[in-house]
Amino acid sequence: MFLKLLKRALPLPDLREGETYLFVGAHPDDIEVGAGGTVAKLVDLKKKVYFVIITDGGCGSMDASIERDRLVKIRREEALNAAKELKVEDVSFLGFPDAGDYREYDVAKALAPIILRINPDFVFAPDPNLPSEIHPDHLKAGNAVKMAMLFSGYPLVYRDNVGAIPQTSEKAFRFRNLCFFFTHRANAFMSLDQVCVHARKHAIMCHESQFPNDEELKQILKYLSIRSRIFGALGKREREGFFALGPVHQHCFSEVNRY
Repeated sequence: MFLKLLKRALPLPDLREGETYLFVGAHPDDIEVGAGGTVAKLVDLKKKVYFVIITDGGCGSMDASIERDRLVKIRREEALNAAKELKVEDVSFLGFPDAGDYREYDVAKALAPIILRINPDFVFAPDPNLPSEIHPDHLKAGNAVKMAMLFSGYPLVYRDNVGAIPQTSEKAFRFRNLCFFFTHRANAFMSLDQVCVHARKHAIMCHESQFPNDEELKQILKYLSIRSRIFGALGKREREGFFALGPVHQHCFSEVNRY
């Protein structure tokens, strides 16, 4: 009973409530796979959408003979083509080494100024608490975003960890809604029509280097379709699911894990 009262008093954010959205991916294809349909829906709703890709994607191939610089270039072009397919024009590349030795703290320091510049109402990232996740880049991405949310929430924390506060960003310091994709604990959902599902499919197909085998591409698309229908429930539209947190839920609020 008390949990229901708490949910009513401090509800989860409505994914459609914002005007500006930032999606952060560890690799060039993560956003499209994890939230491509939602991106398409938000763009259709006339929201402002931005992408940040943390790593250069230089290890994302089973071809041991390919040169890293060439693969980085290929994956960057694929990411831009996929963003264009979703009608997203602003894509930032941080260039950290794919599967390399870098710190979450350094990624957070790179993300915080971008958050202040864009001033998003929602930030999306991979869930760093997914029990089955083994890729360190996905885990670092989620944790770095959490840290960057703190840096961009308090001006003094930003000053001590990132650097001088840009005068144009002083009013941008605030806490924002945080949503995780690649999650096992979805509590917020975005309904997708067939136009959005179609856009997601074609955005994923832009990443040809990641799906050189047609059968592998079919499997990932089938998985996403089935997952979307599970979230949508029988007879309803497909949906994408996220673990969403409003600003109030992000610090010392354990009950949100039971929402």
